[in-house]
Amino acid sequence: MNMENRNYEAPELKSEKESGSVSTADQTIFNRGAKAYGQAEKAVSDVYDKTSEKVSETYEKAKSYSSDNPGKTILIALGIGLGLGLLLSAGTHRSHNARLARPVVNALSDIALEFFR
Repeated sequence: MNMENRNYEAPELKSEKESGSVSTADQTIFNRGAKAYGQAEKAVSDVYDKTSEKVSETYEKAKSYSSDNPGKTILIALGIGLGLGLLLSAGTHRSHNARLARPVVNALSDIALEFFR
């Protein structure tokens, strides 16, 4: 989303009765609204571009890491699957699994974060 060269100018307001009877205050408010809209659109576009760039960068890092370390990647995926399985089963069985799921998931999350830093 490249929005660098867009200028927002409000069109002239026209009244239903007369084309020249709109006050300058109305036109000023309308111009401010158009300017605010343009600034908001540019800000959203900039944030989208930055987020897209970071997601792509992180994806490439993860892909590179998994190619360089296939054994660790398989173990991380196995641990995440085990943790998710325990977490999801804790919702149906509120006994022993509920006490185990949270610490296991937290430990696996910490391990995964250390590998990707």
